[in-house]
Parts: sequence; C-alpha cells; structure tokens
Amino acid sequence: MTRNVRWFVFIGMLGAAAFILMATIQIPILPSAPYLRYDPSDVIGLIAAIIAGPVAGVAVVALKDGLYLLFRARSIFGPLANFIAVATFVGVSGWMLRGKRLTLSSLVAACAAGGLARVLVMIPANFAILNLQFGMPPARVSDLLLPVIIPFNVMASVINTVLTAMIALTIRRRGLMLPESSVLR
Repeated sequence: MTRNVRWFVFIGMLGAAAFILMATIQIPILPSAPYLRYDPSDVIGLIAAIIAGPVAGVAVVALKDGLYLLFRARSIFGPLANFIAVATFVGVSGWMLRGKRLTLSSLVAACAAGGLARVLVMIPANFAILNLQFGMPPARVSDLLLPVIIPFNVMASVINTVLTAMIALTIRRRGLMLPESSVLR
C-alpha cells in the first residue's frame, strides 16, 4: 500500500473506534451540569497524534464528530463544540509532542498545553455556540464559565491525559509504538 492509503486507513480505523466510544460511553462528570458528558473518544485522537502527528489526530477527531453528527446527534451544536474542544486539545498536544521522545513528562507537558488551549478556546466558543443553540445571552454564559465550562474542560483534559498515559506508555514499553520514520508521518 502506498503511504497515502495507509494514512487514510489509519485515520478511518481510529475515527471509527473513536465514534463507537463516543456513541456508547458518555459519563456526566459535573453534578451541576449533567448534560455535559465526558467520553473517552478523545484519547483515540490523542494517540493518533502521538503516532502520526497532530494532523492525523485532528483528522480522527473530525471523522469521529462527523460520524456522530450523521448517526447520533440531534443538532450540529454538540458535535461542533466537541470538535472545537477536542481538536484544539489534540492538535496542540500532538504539535508539542512532534519529534520528541514519548515520556510521561513530555506527555503531561504537552497535554497541559493542550488542556490550557482547550479551556481558552472554549470560553469564546461557548459564547457563540450557546447563543446560537439556546439563544443564551452573554451574561448567562458568563455565569456558567467558572462553575461549569472551565471545570468541565479542565477535568476532561486531565482524564484524557491520564488515560492516554496509561495506554500510550504501555504500548511504547512493549515496543508497539510506530517509530519516528513511520509511513504514517
């Protein structure tokens, strides 16, 4: 297979796996906002970014959210918000890890930067999305920032970091992670 075909197959397989996780596992993590649910599909995008670079990670997230929009979503707003949040997290984390040896400290540092970017991007994104989806005025969105929006994005980023560290570092230790010269890069 050519490099492009392998890359598309890789993205397709991981995107499908991420969609299945998103469609089947959704856990409310904030009692004050049970409508915001964490799903572990973000980890698949982050692993794709570790293996094949940030573009691959964001492509997995785009495919996952596109499939979710087609088959499960009631409106475009949930998948759109998820894409903005997760693509930011995965893209920044993957970019920070590009060309570096995967260690616990490099992964945590990259995910901290990705998590910070996610929080900072989701603040203005929520003003736009919540206004378009529910007609929520900016003052009401401001009231949700500290008790709901920021904590949810921080918690999701921390959970993603822990799960990814458990999976990626185990794969790396067993020698199964693709080398830097992978045809997927």
